[in-house]
Amino acid sequence: MKSKIIRILQNSFYQLLIIYTLLVFFISINSYFKYSIHFELFAILLGILGFFIIQKTDKLPEIEVLKNKKVHYLILTAILLIILNFHVIPYVSNSIPLGYDTGMYKYAIEHGLQNLDNWVLQGVEPGFLYLMKPLSMIFSSQFILTWLLVILSIILGLGIYFASSSFFNKTTGLFAILLYAFSLIQYKTFELMYYKNIMGLILILFALYFFNKKNNYLFIILAGLAGTIHRPTFYIFGLSYFFYAFISPYKNKYNFKQLGKNILSGILILIIAILPFLGKFRVALTSVMPWVLQGFTSPGQSPGTFINIFTFQFLTLAYLPFAILGLLYLIKKRNFNILFFWAIINSIIVYFQFFFFNRFIIHLDIALILLASLGFSILLEKRKKLATILLIFLFASMFFTSISYIKTSSPLISETELNIIKIANSFEKNAIIMTTNSIYSPWLQGYVNRKIIAPGLFDYNKHNESQWQEFWTTKDLSKIKQFMNYYEKPLYIFIGEQQQDNIKQFPTCFDLIIENQNNKLYKYTC
Repeated sequence: MKSKIIRILQNSFYQLLIIYTLLVFFISINSYFKYSIHFELFAILLGILGFFIIQKTDKLPEIEVLKNKKVHYLILTAILLIILNFHVIPYVSNSIPLGYDTGMYKYAIEHGLQNLDNWVLQGVEPGFLYLMKPLSMIFSSQFILTWLLVILSIILGLGIYFASSSFFNKTTGLFAILLYAFSLIQYKTFELMYYKNIMGLILILFALYFFNKKNNYLFIILAGLAGTIHRPTFYIFGLSYFFYAFISPYKNKYNFKQLGKNILSGILILIIAILPFLGKFRVALTSVMPWVLQGFTSPGQSPGTFINIFTFQFLTLAYLPFAILGLLYLIKKRNFNILFFWAIINSIIVYFQFFFFNRFIIHLDIALILLASLGFSILLEKRKKLATILLIFLFASMFFTSISYIKTSSPLISETELNIIKIANSFEKNAIIMTTNSIYSPWLQGYVNRKIIAPGLFDYNKHNESQWQEFWTTKDLSKIKQFMNYYEKPLYIFIGEQQQDNIKQFPTCFDLIIENQNNKLYKYTC
């Protein structure tokens, strides 16, 4: 009776999977409205039903043709070329770097270690600054912000390939890097120029590769360096490794020798990660603590800048059921590796909306990609022909969705806006340039070699949010003057074409210096 029920559940899994795959494909070609049903619930149901196709004797298959090294590496090369092409598309007819943080990265690369502004000390990890110093002597900041980031995005794909291969096998490695190639979440990470995030993930993924290869020295070094490059990535890794270190030594009885080795490795990783923060950079560790605590005491209040959970669910439709299947496989096999804890911890942070939960979607997506590659292999081992057909449809749906988005990818500001911003470099050496809109704040910081005043950012802003709010809305010239007179002169204001110009109503105090396509530079004269 029990075996009959299991067969029914297994058959239901395959039948529903076919329906699910076709629906996801029709969504990708805009033939079906994606909000018509709760696909995330459908995906969870599939993952749970998939549990019944997992057996204790399961052995992950290697696709026969991929055992030929030439064929395997030919396919890997083709996938790398897809990643390259996708990331080059925005720069075919455009030279402006993508992303919101572009200007801040440009400033950090060119002046960060020299000036050590307070915002740099708090927000830019020392490892990044120390690495960029020699690189900036060889390459221009323009190259670093564009083509080097393209190269790093390809290396991140390789990190996913090697990590998946070391956790499972080379077939899952190819599945994983192909998922990465078509992942819009990972592409948006590139598009928004989360530079340190990408570098931190590269270091952690290669650290995990060497960990699985029993090379403890490289594991410790790379994991420690990740902490000097990107703190959030290191926090996730640190929590994952902490639980793994204390749980993995337990089989039938506790292996204290293994526990001691795990603890020693963790201490060495922490030493490498913390050393660069000693001295002036220690403020980077202490300043973030109130925000972290708020994230746990008041969930949902510190989302971070990235896509929301709702969007994330629909961008992962093609591989979410397989990621759940992969996670259940690890549970059934009692294989509680670092990847298992990485997925669980990320899921808790994102779905319970703890500190910077939207930004940790990037890390959760990496975990889903690695687990989904395992899920694909499980399906392939059970139903080779069906799995092949379904995977073709799923990868095709991801390709259609990705390419339609990537073709529209462009910088956040126009070339005209950037050229007007650069004109401010011709003003007096002691001039101060103000922007009243967050869109332009990073761009002025990076592309104008003058003191920059921006709402809520950088070192020279002297007003809080409510004072800025009053400045944006008031029509009282006396209040405008009171606000502006906090700052030294000569004082200029940049107004971009994407914002409303509230300055033009006060001609007695603001002289229009330059205007081009609604981009303006005013000089404050009162």
